[in-house]
Amino acid sequence: MTIGTHRLVLGTAQLGMQYGIANATGIPDRNAAVDIVLAALRAGVNTLDTAHCYGDAESILRDALALAVQEGLPVPRVITKLDTPLAEEAEQLSDKETIQFVKQGVISSCRALGLEQLPVLLIRESWPLMRPTMFWETLLTLREQGLIHTLGLSAQSPAEVQLALKFPDIRHLQVPINILDHRWRNSDVFAQISVRGDLTVHARSVFLQGLLLAGNNSLWPDVSQGCGPDVIHALLKAKQMLNRSSLADLCTAYVLSYPQISGVVLGLETAEQLEENLRLLTTPALSNAERKFVDDIIPYVPSALLNPSSW
Repeated sequence: MTIGTHRLVLGTAQLGMQYGIANATGIPDRNAAVDIVLAALRAGVNTLDTAHCYGDAESILRDALALAVQEGLPVPRVITKLDTPLAEEAEQLSDKETIQFVKQGVISSCRALGLEQLPVLLIRESWPLMRPTMFWETLLTLREQGLIHTLGLSAQSPAEVQLALKFPDIRHLQVPINILDHRWRNSDVFAQISVRGDLTVHARSVFLQGLLLAGNNSLWPDVSQGCGPDVIHALLKAKQMLNRSSLADLCTAYVLSYPQISGVVLGLETAEQLEENLRLLTTPALSNAERKFVDDIIPYVPSALLNPSSW
């Protein structure tokens, strides 16, 4: 296994549904999607990221995993996410309804993936950690019963990560971080993460759904408030000054300059993109000085731009 395969967390959203503002390829057909996953496993990728809400992604992984077993390939670690209602929606549920909601979500993912136990299950909202609810208690019970191995949080911000760090039952964090995201460099959250030696931390949204790679001003959403041209100019300058091979190389090297991040979730729609993703993650991370150089020249962007759900 190379360092690239160790760092790559294969994102499967694009295999199961239309995803990404710069996605011009579309959803691959099911057989092609299964072949892409198998190619990743054959290359040594050992972590797959999915969610029950990613269309057919979980069942595509089920088919790929079954073929992988037949080939004698190592069993990868599958990370999936539980559909988590908003706090105001959850308040309308009785304890009995909450328990049923959580159980059904976990069982549905087990069935879709063809697994008796979910290796890693992430919640998609942090509110279950803020106050005692049957939502979180039910997850702990299901873990004790063997349906879940590791619990974690798909965080939306440094503040949510800081909250999760207070809970020893959270052993996996997925964080949205990219070269524009000033929230992380203005926080000491990575120093706090280092104190917890039992945590796995993966990065997602490193390309902001492809926006940072497109180089096309027309793709920038309204929430960018016209910052697109300045950002593109700064990114191209950083790429040239730091002698990076591409904007994708610059963006991944930036994220991996944080030593607490052990894996990067990268999605794809084609086998060619798999090869490129593996290549990207074999290149050296930026040094601390290089990361500071980038931070100093990248324009400060509106916070809404950092959350694609607000586009």
